[in-house]
Amino acid sequence: MSGYVPKLYTFVKDRRWNEAVRLCRFVKDNKLWGCLAAMAVHGGELETAETALAALGEVDKLQFIQHIKEIPSEQGRNAELALYRRCPAEAEEILLQAKPRLLYRAIKMNIRLFRWTRALNLAEQYKSHVDTVLGYRQKYLEQFGKKETHNKFLQYQDTIAVDWAAIKAKIKQEKDDERARSGSMTGGSGGK
Repeated sequence: MSGYVPKLYTFVKDRRWNEAVRLCRFVKDNKLWGCLAAMAVHGGELETAETALAALGEVDKLQFIQHIKEIPSEQGRNAELALYRRCPAEAEEILLQAKPRLLYRAIKMNIRLFRWTRALNLAEQYKSHVDTVLGYRQKYLEQFGKKETHNKFLQYQDTIAVDWAAIKAKIKQEKDDERARSGSMTGGSGGK
């Protein structure tokens, strides 16, 4: 296999993804497929990453790549790829530097990572989604039968109501806006 690695690297460096896939199919070596999968994820080449992960039988990773492909905006996909590479700060930066910024995605990413304080800080900083963070935090605590003890969250308990209908409407509007912007810029795609 070692003789094929430089050739694979050359194909990837030149962005000749189809030839890289053909090489892996010819060699039939999981290590080479693994190299291709890693390089494709790093290069943002989702189709190739999907092919390589399928060849490896990595169903969970394959499903995540398929999830990423459904995200309507390029910035949203790039942020998820950064998160996949374990770079949450980079992922957040991508979302917040998007024009217009993808604030809900940034906040929700921090919630998914259980970075509650960071999610609340973002909501406060941009004066949006404080109720969203509080609502998800309440659900999380209820799920584990715990009471709120964090002072920053306690200060909002009596002043901000968690209205899930309003939160869901706001989230839906932001996702629709992202999909519409992406559709007008790229010809459109599905959306998560």
